Amino acid sequence: MLAQLKASVATQISAIAGVSALDIQKALEVPKNYDHGHLSWPLFNLAKNLKQNPQSFTLQMKSKIENLNLEELLSLDTLGGFLNFKFKPQALAKALFSSLESGSLSKNQLGNQQTVVIDYSSPNVAKKMHVGHLRGTIIGQAIVNLHRTCGFRVVGLNHLGDWGTQFGKLAWSIERWGSELGENLWTIDGLLELYVKFHEESEKNPQLEALASAEFLKLEKGDAKLTAVWKKIIEVSMVDYNRIYQILNVSHDQVIGESFYNQHLQGVVDLLKSRNLLQTSEGAQVVMFEESEKLPPCLIQKSDGASLYATRDLASAIYRHDVLKADQLIYIVGAEQTLHFRQVFKVLQLCGFSWAQDCHHISHGLYRFKEGKMSTRKGRVIHLEDVLETAVELITEVMKEKRPELLDQKPIIQKIAIGAVIFNDLMNDRSKNVEFDWDRAISTEGDSGPYVQYMAVRCKSILKKRPNFTTQSSDFNYDWNDSETKLIYSLLQFQEVVKASCAQFKPNLLAQYLLQVCTEFSHFYHLNRVLDEPTDVEKRRLSLVFLTQAVLVEGLGILGIDSPDVM
Repeated sequence: MLAQLKASVATQISAIAGVSALDIQKALEVPKNYDHGHLSWPLFNLAKNLKQNPQSFTLQMKSKIENLNLEELLSLDTLGGFLNFKFKPQALAKALFSSLESGSLSKNQLGNQQTVVIDYSSPNVAKKMHVGHLRGTIIGQAIVNLHRTCGFRVVGLNHLGDWGTQFGKLAWSIERWGSELGENLWTIDGLLELYVKFHEESEKNPQLEALASAEFLKLEKGDAKLTAVWKKIIEVSMVDYNRIYQILNVSHDQVIGESFYNQHLQGVVDLLKSRNLLQTSEGAQVVMFEESEKLPPCLIQKSDGASLYATRDLASAIYRHDVLKADQLIYIVGAEQTLHFRQVFKVLQLCGFSWAQDCHHISHGLYRFKEGKMSTRKGRVIHLEDVLETAVELITEVMKEKRPELLDQKPIIQKIAIGAVIFNDLMNDRSKNVEFDWDRAISTEGDSGPYVQYMAVRCKSILKKRPNFTTQSSDFNYDWNDSETKLIYSLLQFQEVVKASCAQFKPNLLAQYLLQVCTEFSHFYHLNRVLDEPTDVEKRRLSLVFLTQAVLVEGLGILGIDSPDVM
């Protein structure tokens, strides 16, 4: 792909530039304006080190490289302190088509088989997943997919909220009112109904809180009956969560709840004591920070000996590093937890763990709905299932109008609907709040998932008309026109965009790139007839159609979106 072209140029100009090929390769970038060239080499720092004027130095370098008469180079221009390379269309096509031999247009070894544990989704047991879980879940899965594509060994982890006083409340409610629910008791809706009822009744009778706390205390001490109830609650919850995950193309490698780390909590306390990090504050055990850190004390143990989130997250981090052998720990959690993770990571540093620098909180903004269908549920939690069902309903209505013959194709409708929901989120910078706009999400024309899916389907439909067509790595030596060359150049950037998306934990870079590919393909398709042209013309254009659908399908797959065969 583009990396291959960078490497070739860097190797050839390294000697006359007096810079290592690897450093040149790292410095080469894609110009923001296509008219400026295909690759750009900023020479400001090199000129500064040599105490030369950047513009004069760039002109000197241009002259030296031109004397090399590089075979793949079409032209070389300067713009300020930038040296801009424009390549022959055949050189661009050769770099693109040679990637066919690898079997994947996006896979690379950025991660070099490092192990990364990625914590994402992580709902609280016994409660239905709500719209607030959507961002962390689909952003997390996209980041997992990006890391796998980039050669990391990934452990996708679901850190379930499966411990706390809410289980005392539920256990007491099941004993008191469970029989009233009949068969509905052991369902997520039944558990939620009991949880809501408990809180309604506790407002009338505050003593219920004490009864629930007593039940949880018995659970903490290993009461067999309550342990069986607790396990059943988790089992029922996971059935519901896994159903949602399957719809969203989400899959965790391990599910490890907070409760798992109970056995490690005393070890954390002992470790902090041995490092002289614990101090007593109002009866509680805390870790204090230097004033320069501007962090409040990290509460480790309450005055009654109970542990807290920070204690469990410290235990889980140590477990993930020591047992799961993680080189990096990634937490896909909302921005509201930024302070918490700053405290946890700082405590790990104070413990002397050098790997604490490889712990990253990848935050995301909130999810909001415009005034409209979903906002009519004011005052109520918007369940994630409601969002997904609404998307299916809206896509079904669109199908009734545009493709009524596909109404019985439920899997296709679901792929489009879920793709719309996922893409509508991932096309945005994860750090920003997202306003969900149904009209925009389900549009087949604007910046949307269905639009990208539709362009992939258009490519597939063209290829179906030539079932015996094959493309090979040697299919590059044609007289490519301008629109073909622009599409080739756009497709060439796929692997680089995947790397950048992974390195920056930003799936939106990939989503925006796929929209760019769609734009270039639409322009190419508008200007060029593909089928029933002379043999060599038809073959080269079919090759571009094939590669475009391959990039769109593979790119959507990395984002967790299926590509239907018809729309």
